[in-house]
Amino acid sequence: MHTSLNIDRAHQGARINIPTYHSSNPCVSCLSKAYCLHKSIDINKLINPANHYVQKFKIKKGDPIFHNGDDHKHLYNVRDGYVKIEHSQPIGQHHINQFGMAGDLLGLDGWADGKHRYDAYALSDGELCSINVKQLHTAMKLDPAVTMIIEQLMSYALNCTQDHIFSLSTHSAEQKLAYFLIEYRNRLDHLDLRNTTIRLPMSREELRSYLGMTLETLSRSFTFLENKGYIAVKNKEVSFTDLDQLEALLEPSD
Repeated sequence: MHTSLNIDRAHQGARINIPTYHSSNPCVSCLSKAYCLHKSIDINKLINPANHYVQKFKIKKGDPIFHNGDDHKHLYNVRDGYVKIEHSQPIGQHHINQFGMAGDLLGLDGWADGKHRYDAYALSDGELCSINVKQLHTAMKLDPAVTMIIEQLMSYALNCTQDHIFSLSTHSAEQKLAYFLIEYRNRLDHLDLRNTTIRLPMSREELRSYLGMTLETLSRSFTFLENKGYIAVKNKEVSFTDLDQLEALLEPSD
């Protein structure tokens, strides 16, 4: 993973260029289509051909996707790989508030005023689909189903944010980590990628930023869960050795 120096350099880098494809519909063979914006939309009903409306492109680990202040020209659906969304302050502080994976729609932050409010970077190599916002607005006017799905996705994003805020404000450090691991496992399960062992794509520094704690506290929390026999950790791999007890840790105490 990147050191803090590499992260700072990434912030200075230009965004990736979205290529123009003149190939067949990129949605046809997409493994994450069942979880993305187009899960209930007939792409052929859109006013423009799919290869103009949706453009598939590869990303490399560390690539900037959009920056705070950029014009909101595209939404991004994750086909493969992992992305982090973070809030950057002028004094140089960064706080990660989302980790995106296959099926997630990114860039909704720019919907309010036409400008992105966050920064997005690739956590790993992968593929994204860019969705042209202007053409999406046209599609919403033509097909109420598109509007309904956008509303559902916005509601889902809001619910996830509220759940994360609840965890940050009410859980202990150990509970925050347990909650994250369980939710991450559940998301992989939704993609049929669940296993007794998961690999975390983010660094400890990135995870501690997302969970709102210090590196020392994060390390102690991992050690606590390991000593209890709930998980086993080897580098970035986490095995769930007692999922029932891990989930019980989140239950309210008497």
